[in-house]
Amino acid sequence: MRIIFYLLPCVMNIIMGLFFFITMRRLAVSGADSFAIAGTMAVWAFVYAIVSALLGVVQQKENATKFILAGEGILALSMIGFLLFPGMNMQYVWLFGSGIGTAMFFAPFQVIVKMLDGNESSPGAVQRTAAFYTFSWSFGFASGPFIAALIWGMLSPETGWRTCYKINILLVLIVSCFVWFLHCFIRRKNADHDSVAVPHEDTAGAGEISGPPEKLPDLAYLGWIVAGTGFITIAMLRTQIPYRCNLLEMSTAQQGIILAAVSYVQAFLALSLWKSRRWMYHPLPIAVAALCGFCALLLFAFTQSYPVYLVAGLLYGCYSGGFCFFFSYHSLANPAKSHRYVAVNEVIVGITSVFAPLGAGILADATGNSASPFLIGAVLIFLAVLYQVAATWRYRRL
Repeated sequence: MRIIFYLLPCVMNIIMGLFFFITMRRLAVSGADSFAIAGTMAVWAFVYAIVSALLGVVQQKENATKFILAGEGILALSMIGFLLFPGMNMQYVWLFGSGIGTAMFFAPFQVIVKMLDGNESSPGAVQRTAAFYTFSWSFGFASGPFIAALIWGMLSPETGWRTCYKINILLVLIVSCFVWFLHCFIRRKNADHDSVAVPHEDTAGAGEISGPPEKLPDLAYLGWIVAGTGFITIAMLRTQIPYRCNLLEMSTAQQGIILAAVSYVQAFLALSLWKSRRWMYHPLPIAVAALCGFCALLLFAFTQSYPVYLVAGLLYGCYSGGFCFFFSYHSLANPAKSHRYVAVNEVIVGITSVFAPLGAGILADATGNSASPFLIGAVLIFLAVLYQVAATWRYRRL
């Protein structure tokens, strides 16, 4: 059952991949300019960031599933809107609703995701949670556009995208059913916890378990800096790779394989870290991952060969898998603050998804050089890793 619930972020990212692909593709076919197409991601991300920030104030373990269920209702209405009112301008309205619905899933889900472990306070629980959660959403993010393209390609241009939205509505309903079971599980677990939380006064001092667990430093702020830089570069990558590959006359399939390589390597590398112990507090491991990202962006900037671009995608996936795990782990490692920290995580994802693609496009146009966003991204990674090494150097023997 726990594995099924860990699949929920994967399914949600498949849903997102489907509606992102369809809206962008339909606008492109209609003759919309690049700014209008980029605006689809910007509208969703802006709403996503705002709602995530608001949820950080009110979400707790006790009410998280209620927010998720409400969000699924809003998301289902948005998918129905995409299907029944398909006008080009109306796409932005339904993307607005989709931003609310998806934010009301991901931020609250991270608050309760550790409870899916048999013992959320057991050694390694946070590492397992961070690894499985990162794998789940990364795999879904990679798979969504491919599923949309496959279904749409098999059917007619008019009915294909409609079928995709019908599938999305079905997936939202399936997620809602599982979240309802999760809601009942959380409510029962909280009730059991309350019934045994306070020991009798006369036995409290006898046979008490030894003192509190070892205190580890709270490095959530460092996760925001490291991963915030990473999300800036990955947002640049996802918008500029298609543009640069088009200039280099690479095929659509080649572009898709390069971008898929990033997300699939990211997913499986994060999953491989589920038995991590203390490297998240050490200076060198994340620096090695950053070196992979730095080299990948230089390859994207200075080479023009598809095989080299594919290698760069694999290298960048190693970087993104490392910083995504680092990001998730440090937001979950402090139980008293994790409900606020995970909201900040989603705000960072939303803000970078708004401004980084627009900034990359403006930079490339202003300089007349399609490689310039990759070079700026490499500089940002270098600066972030210098700060990360300096901030964690004192913990190198932890």
